[in-house]
Amino acid sequence: MRFLRLVLLPLTLLSGFAAHAQAEDKSEPVPAVKSGFAPMSNPFFAGAIELRGTMGSDKIRMHIQPKPEDRDSVEGSYVVAGGKRNNGKKILLAGEVSKNKLSMEESEDGVDVSGQWDGELKDNVIRGVWQSDDGKVSKEFALELLPPSKTRKVKASSAK
Repeated sequence: MRFLRLVLLPLTLLSGFAAHAQAEDKSEPVPAVKSGFAPMSNPFFAGAIELRGTMGSDKIRMHIQPKPEDRDSVEGSYVVAGGKRNNGKKILLAGEVSKNKLSMEESEDGVDVSGQWDGELKDNVIRGVWQSDDGKVSKEFALELLPPSKTRKVKASSAK
């Protein structure tokens, strides 16, 4: 209950102020954001998504979502199966979407760039090339959208 008072009440108040400010604004309207994320020009990336696929011969699982504050920007992470990279820890991602193109930088330590992802979305699959930060290693990747029923769900009892 305390969570509701500390988090949801201020959010509700802020959304009311934002709605009032938008009503006063006579500039070009911005599309409503239903998900709490900034608007996206490509609806495929408008909410959190889970992807599974390969990068070279490695199997990976990736989660990306829109950044709440930046239009057409995404953030997320991925893990290489078997702990082949970064000792099995998540590798962070941040990037941009432009129509069907996705470009992201990755960071193994959360500070320095360790690689670059450049891909294109076609038929629910993102295909492209990953390249190491020094440019010495390049691998093709293919990532398929997982249906919502296949994504990991957090049980209410474990979210304490």
